Amino acid sequence: MVRKLLFILLVILSSTVFAQQLENKNIVQDSTMILKKILASPNPFSVTTKIKFHAAAVFEVDFTVKDLIGNVVYFQKYTTKVGSNTIPFYRDKLDSGIYIYSIKTNTEITSKRIVIK
Repeated sequence: MVRKLLFILLVILSSTVFAQQLENKNIVQDSTMILKKILASPNPFSVTTKIKFHAAAVFEVDFTVKDLIGNVVYFQKYTTKVGSNTIPFYRDKLDSGIYIYSIKTNTEITSKRIVIK
């Protein structure tokens, strides 16, 4: 009788642990790769460039451009749409050189380089 109770308890506990592991795995898979194919075109540029990317859902992103020292030279919030998105970026009064742009969501940050001629 005790063996049967222990066996039933073991089955219940192992099925609960397996269900939690499966749930955690699905959460990780759903939260990764929200942004895909991030590209600045043209790069290098002299006046303006467009940051293009694909989004898996509608959400807010923070678009930031920093110089190589880490100073923020541009910041803007954007709301994405499902599918292809474009963020225009104008040089304005920035000097020629290398800059780092970042697109930040709630779960990820992607950073790449742009060059101003």
